[in-house]
Amino acid sequence: MEKLVLNNDVFFERVVAMLRAGQRVIIPVKGYSMLPFIRGGRDLVELEAAACYEPGDIVLFHVGDRYVMHRLQHIRDGVAEMMGDGVYRGREHCPVGDIYGRAIRIVRGGKKDIDPRSPRELRRAAVWKKYLPARRWLLALYKLLPWNWWLLFEQRAGWFKAHFSARRKTAS
Repeated sequence: MEKLVLNNDVFFERVVAMLRAGQRVIIPVKGYSMLPFIRGGRDLVELEAAACYEPGDIVLFHVGDRYVMHRLQHIRDGVAEMMGDGVYRGREHCPVGDIYGRAIRIVRGGKKDIDPRSPRELRRAAVWKKYLPARRWLLALYKLLPWNWWLLFEQRAGWFKAHFSARRKTAS
């Protein structure tokens, strides 16, 4: 398969046009400003336009001369404030009209679908937000760990579960 590389402005103009036409769009993610929830170079995000946006939504917006995808913090007087989950300081502000869509699905590594508006994901984001003062060190630790460190735990947990359930069956 050939890879087509487009200028960001051309790419996002097309994405915005599709969102405004009521279509859903799946885009690859670049960067690490949404760690640990979205990882650049690995995850894809499906976007759709919405009539209104709520705090906690992961939104695509235009600020300055760039397009960014961050979590909406709040809206006051028609101005939205956003902050990336992988950022420990700095927030962006833009008119609500410069928000083009929100994430409705995160495709993790092409294998697992995650609903960013599910109660579980919103709880995780709320807990992560409370750790804002320590985020700098937590993110540094996260980046030091292997990308799939949790798989080791899941594999071992699966082994223990299979091993001990087999032992219980033979003991009965």
